[in-house]
Amino acid sequence: MSKLSKKLSGEEKTVAKNYGALVVLQGLNYLLPLLIIPFLEHQLGLQKFGLVMFAQSLMVFFVLITDFGFNITATREIAILKTEGKDFSEVYFRVFWARLALVFLCFLLLVTLVFSFDKFRIHWELYLLSYGVVIGQAIFPVWFFQGIEKMRLITVVNVVAKVIFTVLLFFFINSPDDYIQVPLFNSIGFIIAGILSLILSLKYVTWQKPDFYEGLSFYKESSHMFVSNLAASLYTSLNTFLLGIFGGDAMVGIYAAFEKLILASKNMFIPIYQSVYPYMSRKSGKEMNQLMKKLLLVVTVLGVLVSLVFIILGEWILDLLFKDPQIVENAYLFKIMSSIALFSGLNMLYNVLYLPATKQFKKLMKIMIAAGIFNALLSLIIVPIYKIEGTVIAVVTTEFLLVLAAAFLYRKELKKPEENLIN
Repeated sequence: MSKLSKKLSGEEKTVAKNYGALVVLQGLNYLLPLLIIPFLEHQLGLQKFGLVMFAQSLMVFFVLITDFGFNITATREIAILKTEGKDFSEVYFRVFWARLALVFLCFLLLVTLVFSFDKFRIHWELYLLSYGVVIGQAIFPVWFFQGIEKMRLITVVNVVAKVIFTVLLFFFINSPDDYIQVPLFNSIGFIIAGILSLILSLKYVTWQKPDFYEGLSFYKESSHMFVSNLAASLYTSLNTFLLGIFGGDAMVGIYAAFEKLILASKNMFIPIYQSVYPYMSRKSGKEMNQLMKKLLLVVTVLGVLVSLVFIILGEWILDLLFKDPQIVENAYLFKIMSSIALFSGLNMLYNVLYLPATKQFKKLMKIMIAAGIFNALLSLIIVPIYKIEGTVIAVVTTEFLLVLAAAFLYRKELKKPEENLIN
């Protein structure tokens, strides 16, 4: 056993193991877009690539609805039950049945939307095939494995599913006419991952029938996180959606190329937060604040380094990865967006880790609603006029304001008595 392993407590070893598994998973999430996104842009052309990305941005809203905040609230509940040595079944099936019901309702909503507007009806197969991602995400109990701190199990499942999706793309996508197969293969990958992980999770629980009434208080608490996540989507996926409406598919393609690279850089923070969250949820206010100080330094250093790499090597990276000259011509926008790697890492430290760990879901909801409304209003004003430049300005400004708000609010938290930090 290594010296480091000997120094760690049992809980810390679990965090370290889960972090290692999540690093592998997010490393894959980082590397695959560097292969897939340029490949799709090359094979499909900017127009069809933008159309596929537009459909994906719409699916994000349905994923958020079917999640309903359970990835935060259920994870916390499961982590506490694990510590107390209690059964997980009741919480597990509250989430399971609620998600299935939401999947059905969202599909009806999608069908209504697609066949009510010409813009969607023309490519109805694209949108309906893209919905497989929503199904796969809904049945994938990542929240459960995160709560019981066994992330290594689903890391293997995720890796297999993503490799299958990638191989299918490289074998069968050869021209713009093949664009419809992209959502098909993507859905296949997500559904396979969802089914395998669902089977693995069922061995930890005892089957229970739906009982939505008994879980009303839990659903109400989750609704606060749902509103928060939905509001957050107003400064993420909504930007791509509005750009598609006002700027067209080609501009969505350019923006998506930038956004996917930035998103890959944001993903490096997710293993940290996901592995620490169950551990942090069980700690006292003083211990939480000590951990926050350590994480602040790590997140800041990582964010600054990634942003500098994108700023210095922006044109070279885009020219290396993408075929269409319009993408490289707009490299200055990519450099502006690179600041998100730092801003998002810092605001997630407070909004994704600290507030959920201290069960301050209402406060988080208010912050996200304010940010979402600000971004939506700003985008509706400037995107119709400035198109992609307006989208970049809106999303960077919103991320920056979130960092300022997080810094201000966390300083106020530090002034509270320790017993008031955990609600």
